[in-house]
Amino acid sequence: MQIHSLMQTGFAQNSRLISGICEDVTKEEAFFRPYELVNHLSWEVGHLAFVRNTLIKLLEPTEKLIKFDNEIQLFTPNTPLLQDELFPSLPILNTVFAERGEKVIDLLGKVSEEHLKKESPFKLSAGKTIGEQLWTFFLHESVHYGEMFYLKNIIKRQRVS
Repeated sequence: MQIHSLMQTGFAQNSRLISGICEDVTKEEAFFRPYELVNHLSWEVGHLAFVRNTLIKLLEPTEKLIKFDNEIQLFTPNTPLLQDELFPSLPILNTVFAERGEKVIDLLGKVSEEHLKKESPFKLSAGKTIGEQLWTFFLHESVHYGEMFYLKNIIKRQRVS
């Protein structure tokens, strides 16, 4: 099995898992932060949707991206969290995340080995080739899934108390 086939399966699984986390979350819960250094669910899902646009560009550089008006300001790493009212709703973020995931999965099904071996246009510390960066972004997404899993667990436990 080729690596991009494994990534297709992984991204599809991440989409299902993250969609499940977003179920049954109130607007207030979507912005819950157990302490100041933790991002809320809305940021986490929006950030991964933002990253999936990067994946689309890596796989198909000519693809026209669809973005939220303030996507860069809201979801770029290491930017301060903006006011809750500036964020799209969690259901909208989850839908966009899933749609971009479907596009990534589709493009992974069409990508050539030669394309994956090309030097990436993005100068990141996470690999030099397109394939290396795709793999790193997949792992990055999985780490965020873990963060969201803990957030949802805390949210559910607070409902009981």
